[in-house]
This record gives sequence, C-alpha cells and structure tokens, in this order.
Amino acid sequence: MKGKLLSFTGLMLAGMFTNQLYAQDYQPFTVQSGFNADVIANGVGPSASSTTSDVDGVNYAFISQDFKLTATSAALTYGLPTNGIINSAVASTSGLTYQLGSYSGNNSLRLQNAGDNGTLQFSNPLSASVVYMLATGGSGNCTVDATVTFTDNTTQTFTGIAISDWYSGSSYAIQGIGRINKTNDNLESGSGTNPRIYQLPLAIDAANQAKSVKSVTVTKTGTGGIPNIFGFSANAYNPCGVPTNITAATTMTGATLSWTAPSSGAPASGYQYYLSTSSTAPTATTTPTGVASGTSVNLGNSLTTGQTYYFWVRSNCGGSSQSFWRLKQFVPGQISATYTAGDINTLYDSSTISTASANSCPGTLSIAVPTGYKIQSTSVSYTMTAASFGYMSEQKSLLVCTTNNTTEAAVSSGSGSSEGTFSYNRTGLTLANNLTGTVNFEMRAWRSYGGSGCSTTYNKVDNGTLTVTVTLQPVSALATNEVSTKGNERIAYPNPFADTLYIEKAENVKKAVVTDPSGVVVKAIDNPSSALFLGGIKSGMYILTLTMKDGSVKSMKTIKK
Repeated sequence: MKGKLLSFTGLMLAGMFTNQLYAQDYQPFTVQSGFNADVIANGVGPSASSTTSDVDGVNYAFISQDFKLTATSAALTYGLPTNGIINSAVASTSGLTYQLGSYSGNNSLRLQNAGDNGTLQFSNPLSASVVYMLATGGSGNCTVDATVTFTDNTTQTFTGIAISDWYSGSSYAIQGIGRINKTNDNLESGSGTNPRIYQLPLAIDAANQAKSVKSVTVTKTGTGGIPNIFGFSANAYNPCGVPTNITAATTMTGATLSWTAPSSGAPASGYQYYLSTSSTAPTATTTPTGVASGTSVNLGNSLTTGQTYYFWVRSNCGGSSQSFWRLKQFVPGQISATYTAGDINTLYDSSTISTASANSCPGTLSIAVPTGYKIQSTSVSYTMTAASFGYMSEQKSLLVCTTNNTTEAAVSSGSGSSEGTFSYNRTGLTLANNLTGTVNFEMRAWRSYGGSGCSTTYNKVDNGTLTVTVTLQPVSALATNEVSTKGNERIAYPNPFADTLYIEKAENVKKAVVTDPSGVVVKAIDNPSSALFLGGIKSGMYILTLTMKDGSVKSMKTIKK
C-alpha cells in the first residue's frame, strides 16, 4: 500500500536555457563574516570531522556532493553542489543564485534559542529592490526578524519572517539534497525531494533602493525549530527600466526581434542590442551591435539556418544610464508543433519500461519540413501531472519518430513521492535527423500506479504542453565529416581560385553544387563542363559537391580569392 500523500504540490524544472536571462539583476552577496556553525559535511571521512554542529538539534547535518565516508565509497547522487552555488528553483526568479559559505569553515548562521541573533556582513554591498534570504528550519517551522543595514547606516526591519521546516515546505530554492546522521554516519537521500532550503524575499522600500546593503542581522523570535541562514542574494536596483516580453519572429535565414517598453515608459535614448552566436552575456561596458529607436529590430536575411543566436537588448536612458540586458535565444529555421487534442493518456505498466516498450495510447503530431530543408535536430517539452494518489516518480515517457521508427536514446522519468506537475525539456535529439517532407512523432507515456490500461486519472501528459520543435538545415548542407575528398583525390583546381574552378573528369559529373559554409546554395549546374565560372560570388570559403553519374558523391573545400 502506498504511504501517506505529502501535502505539497511539487514542480520540477528540467535543465533548460531560459529565454529571459536576469544574471545582471540577480547578484549574490558574498558573506565576509557572521557565520557561526559548519553544518555541511564534505570531503572524505566521518561527518563529525568536517562539521561543528547539526542543522536540527538532533544530530542531522547537510552534505556536499563530494562527501565520502571513505576514499572508496561510491559518489553521492544528491547533496549540496560542490561549488557552493545554488541556482534557485523558484520559477519567478529564474537566474537567481546564492553563494554558500566554504564547506571547510562556518557556513550557517545557526540560531538555536529565542533571542539568539547574528549579523552577516557583506564584502560586496549592493543596492537592491528585493533582498532574498536563503534559510531553513531544523526540527520544525520557526520565525525570525531581520534588519537590513545600508552603507549610510540607516536600516529597514522585517518582522515575523516564517521559515519552514527543512522537510516538505514550499518556495524552496533547492530540494532533494539529503542529510547525514552525525552520530552514526547514516546517509538519507530524501527521496529526491527533501531536505530543502527556502527562499524568503525581503522587499526594500522605494526610498532605500538606491542605497547599498552592507549587512543583515537576523534574530530568532519565539519557539519552534532552529533557523539556519545560509546566504543572501539581491534583485539589484537600476533606475533605468528594462524592456520585457522579448519575442522572435524567424524565417529560414532571418529574424525580427520585438519587445515591450519598460513600465516606466520608453527610454529617452531608445534601445541598444547585442547579437552573438555565443551564450556569453554582454557586460555593462560591452559595445552594442546596434541601436533601435522603437521596440523592434529586423536582423536581415543573412543569418544561418539552424544556428543558435543570442540577442540581448537594454534600455538606454541617456548618458551612462542603461538598464540591465535582457536575453532572447532564437534559431532561424525552427518549426514547432503543439499537441492540443486533449490530455494524453498514460498506460499502466509496473514492469521496467524501455525504449522498446509498446504503448497503445500515444499522442501523435506531425511537422511538415519545407522543400529544400532537412531536420538537423529535435527538441521536446511538456508537463505531466500526477493526481488521485499517483506520484510524479511513477511517470515514464518517450518521444518516438514513427517516420523512421527511431526513439530517443532513453526513457525519461519523473521525480517526487507526491502528486504534482513535473516539467520535461530535452534538446539536441537525433531521432529525426536528415528527414524531409512530413515527419510524424509519438509521445508514449506510462505510469506504474493506478488501475490498468490507458487513463488520465493518475498520471497524464497535460493538454497543450507537448511541443516538438525541429531545427532545420538546407538539404545540401554537409556535416563536418562529409567535407572532405576520398584519399588525396583532387576533384577541382586551382585552390584558391580567382573566378573559375576547373573540374577534373567533368564528363563523369552529373551535378555540381557550390554552397557557403552554412549550407546555402550559391551555384548549381547539371552536367557541368570542365570550367565552372564563379566570378559573381564574394570572396571566402565554399564547398564544392559533385554528384557523379555512378551515384557517388565527392566534395572539397575551396576558397575564392
């Protein structure tokens, strides 16, 4: 029989690149002093040798992922990140991070008794509209007061801040990190959902937002569990409002980016944007790629089909006053299809599900690939909801391309011993690569609890959430390992050339195609003569592909001077 259902609804976000990046806004404070306890076991050896205290007063401490009882112990699959950086799981603050204190020193402001207090001093004072506290309660819920002190020595006080017990609370920044009993070194994994550390927002008054926060003093009030404060982060204040709601309308080789003006109104000097094929974010001093007076910009039609681009935009309020950058990631030549025919059933199967498992109730959708293009890669996203005593951990799912009868490399599973909604996001899938025309997909989903046959009662794929996106490339585009000739065979000369390439044994060639490095065809000739005139193309590298009359294909890189 299944155990008692937990009272919370979990939301797990798969690893994905968010379209809106807030790295400049969300900046962690670096704690210079104030921690009074080491409650995180790390390294090799008994937990008592790398901690000074527990979290909860009854001998349980946190663990780092690098913790091992002995040098030969198996590596942990749970625990706090070895680098001490926590990426907040709170959906509304995507991009917010915290920096924990050193695992080899004090890393918690631990307040055991009512009236206990301590001050965390920061080495990097920041102005903020919101300060976020990273904390948890050991052995029960607890309450604290917090006093934020600014560099001008003025303060703002927050009272009655409720911190949940480290098991099963909401608004967690991280969960499923496990714990260890310091008295006997017994490890507990927490079943992938516990223990937890929570994110608590402290909204700074408008009159204080331009000031820099230098420290926070926390005091335990009343009875209850033991507060453990692990760090702070800031939604950094900037008087220049940011653009929002960035969208990208793409074609095969172009894109138009649009956004919404800040709530404070259009900036005095318009907007600056930065375009790159690298995910490295621009800084405040990065030279913009261009400027826009309105809330959109057309990037032209010379982009590469299938290439991932990163577009940042910021408000320019005049002089040296600019907002934080906002990001939109896009790919020219992507097509998506979303399943909207209702919730997709799960099939009951308590055995081990594999990529070869049958499923009698899949959800199906199709994508029409335009003529002249083929699929370069596939991505899929969807959510699955568990209800009626079904658990998220009982979900299994698999995307299948029925056009070529190819599946993903592995079945995906949910996590969490509770009802709730689990989000899935997978990119770079190769199951439909090189397909053209109409390509068909199936989402197969299973559950290991709840009746028999197909049903949406206990677990389901939620209607309108299943989206399959294919990234395209021109049919003539060659993979890197295809851009070569067999052995040392020469198929054309000279290389580099000025205006004319001369094809060796042209009488054996059925078709000659010249493409640029992105795969765009610049010249195609059936039954070419030995002289291939290319005087009309610009200087640069090209790929010459010859389809021979015997069906073989030869190619080479060539450079036009």
